Amino acid sequence: MCLVRFFSLIISLSLAVSAYGNDDLFIGSKTDKPASIWQEGMLTGNGIMGAIMFGNPICEEIVFTHNELYLPLGTKEIVPDLRTCFDELKKKALDSGNMAPSVFHAEILKKTGKTISWTDPFHPGFSLQIKDSLRGREYTDYEMSENFSTGELAVSWTDKYGEKWNRRLFISRKDSVGVMEINGPKGKVGGTFSLSLGHDLVSVKKSAFNNELRAHVVYDKGKGGYENVVRIIPLGGRLEVKGNDIEVHNSDKILLFIQIRPWKSPLSKELSEAWAYNPSNPDFSSNTNSDKLTDIHNCMDRLQTDYKELLKAHSLLHSELFGRVELSLGNDDKGRSEINTLKLLQMCRNDRQASPEFISYLYDACRYLIVCSTNNKPANLQGLWTGTWNPEWSGDYTLDSNIQLEIQSLMSCNMPELMEGYFKLIESWVEDCRTNALKMYNCRGIVSNPRASNTPLYLHWGNWPGELAIGTMGWMLHFFYDYYLFTGDKSFLRDRVVPLLKESALFYEDLLAGTEDENGKYRFFISYSPEQDDLLYMNSTFDVAVAKNVLTNLIKSSRILGIESDNIPKWEMMLKKMPEYKINASGVFSEWTVEGVRENPNHRHHSHLLPLYQFCEFDRSDTIMWNASCKAFEEKVLHWLNNNDNPDSNHITHGLMNQLQCAARLGRGDIIQYVFDLLVSGNYIYPNFMISYWPGLRGFGFDPVGTIPDVINNSLIFSWNDKIDILPALPKTWRRGSLSNILLRGVVKVDKFSWDLDKGEIFLVLYSDTDKDVEFILPDKYFVFSVDSNQSGNKIKLFKGKNQFRFKQIKS
Repeated sequence: MCLVRFFSLIISLSLAVSAYGNDDLFIGSKTDKPASIWQEGMLTGNGIMGAIMFGNPICEEIVFTHNELYLPLGTKEIVPDLRTCFDELKKKALDSGNMAPSVFHAEILKKTGKTISWTDPFHPGFSLQIKDSLRGREYTDYEMSENFSTGELAVSWTDKYGEKWNRRLFISRKDSVGVMEINGPKGKVGGTFSLSLGHDLVSVKKSAFNNELRAHVVYDKGKGGYENVVRIIPLGGRLEVKGNDIEVHNSDKILLFIQIRPWKSPLSKELSEAWAYNPSNPDFSSNTNSDKLTDIHNCMDRLQTDYKELLKAHSLLHSELFGRVELSLGNDDKGRSEINTLKLLQMCRNDRQASPEFISYLYDACRYLIVCSTNNKPANLQGLWTGTWNPEWSGDYTLDSNIQLEIQSLMSCNMPELMEGYFKLIESWVEDCRTNALKMYNCRGIVSNPRASNTPLYLHWGNWPGELAIGTMGWMLHFFYDYYLFTGDKSFLRDRVVPLLKESALFYEDLLAGTEDENGKYRFFISYSPEQDDLLYMNSTFDVAVAKNVLTNLIKSSRILGIESDNIPKWEMMLKKMPEYKINASGVFSEWTVEGVRENPNHRHHSHLLPLYQFCEFDRSDTIMWNASCKAFEEKVLHWLNNNDNPDSNHITHGLMNQLQCAARLGRGDIIQYVFDLLVSGNYIYPNFMISYWPGLRGFGFDPVGTIPDVINNSLIFSWNDKIDILPALPKTWRRGSLSNILLRGVVKVDKFSWDLDKGEIFLVLYSDTDKDVEFILPDKYFVFSVDSNQSGNKIKLFKGKNQFRFKQIKS
């Protein structure tokens, strides 16, 4: 007996509608107790300023942050100048064969005596403390919430006399200020308001004047400081200044405006080569004034004092970003609204399994945190939030894997404008990266240190061989070209992609000159497979893949634009000189291209699989590389994912995200489910849905937040080189669901995609604004049949406008 099931694909011109247009539908997180530590506070932000709300009715604390606040440590920011001895170092390294990077590292330490210079750490701006004038300290009916759709935090309770209280807070994306409202019984609202901040490396001048709390902060080691203002506007009642605090009594309600404004000051060239602090930097024409009070007052004076109207103006912008895409895995909107997210999280922990409903919430939560932490700069390791002046890894931009994960979901989740902050950040580093290339390697072009906060200068290396991590810049530039693949923006390709790729190619041209072996292949005598610090061998697959990607994207871009005809042959020759990838005797894709070196699959990084999961250098049609990658991934699963001997490093979440990325590409839905199960059973997820780097809630980590939505998208539908892979890595528990308005490479949008495996129903609506040929890659036994266009087979012509097709599956 044969069952024939019908599926349809519609290409239409329909516009995206906000997925969360229903005001009565709450999508977010709720808890029934205040936070006891800052990591458990509810989070919001506009991508520039952030807030962490503890939610204590008696003594509230709210930590405010800003994406430009990195504490200057006073490091002398001068890159070692190796130009005069670089040829000698290069020769010694090349003469050492496969151990060239190890020899180079040892020799460079002898020459420089270099020790690690830590990046300036991300830090909180200040803490606002509110001691409430409650009658008694008892309360009931407590709830604190984080509204994903609007970006509003709220806390509410009932006092012992049965009267209702609440505080509400958001950081306005429209007006660039924090806005808070405190409500309670009419004529009884009040409290004591104070600012708290301090560190050994800052000088703070606090004051209270009229209805404002102020704190002027100067960095003791230079680079500037920042201004803090909290304006308190009571409706009725009495306001008094008490020292550096403000007290409010007998008000009907209280409105607060909050803003942080950083300022920068230049450093002498003897102290720093960083372009960000160079007196010649044009930024200093407008940003050196240390008195930001006037700017803050001008901003606040323009605001109306109606909280609801201010929230409405903000939430229109926030919800438009957040509501562009929607995922549902086996649940409808009503069910999503009624489920208590923290109870659902606890149920999953108890079951040691992430349910489809929970993964839908996690998808939303990650996108919420992405929107809140991304604006004129990308999220850092902390996202946008910290309650400590000493976060792990300085809370900086770590460039050998982490920043790439933190921006991973922006394009597929239909937020292309939020990539602009990333692009501007990388572009702002170009001068420093030229300094790195010239002084460290006697090369033209650009190369970046693997760690950065206030500068990407080559400072963070010493006993740690960070100076070998030359591939980080090329990897970061991949996302410039990827933006073009999603948008088709040729102006961006011409003006912003090609110039950077040319500078990166120039670095490789100089660095690799004269390194050819007997077969004419380059030898990467400076090479690193992040972060295999004990295995410093020539020709890491990572470095080869990144260099190939830079050159390949540069050649493709030039041909698309019809430019650089004189340079293309040179770049093509460089591509031909790249070492061949190695597949070992067991058929495993190797982490280095040279013979006779030790491999270590028990490691958190998955760097040699970059050609697979990031660059998509090959697909199933290259059966040799595909099968070798499958075996390499299986080695990582066996020796790393399933190894619990050293969980501090092995189960760090950036490694788990690499597992998910590889699994989505290789069709391993089982591993996708396993990793999500591990996130709940290993207690990685905080009540605010921020995710810990390690199991057991041991510190914020934005890598998984930035990656999870993209991995889910890619496991459901993935596009590369005009091939559209449908349900490539579906976990067995995701029996039905829907996904709307995500973007695909090839300038295609998924308007609507739904599936129900039990019913055998799949529905897909795509939008393309140009005619193009595409190939569908379908699950086994599926084929495409077109009613309107009389097309058959998997290769389909998409026409501008509406195109209707049907998928059929025949099962015995």
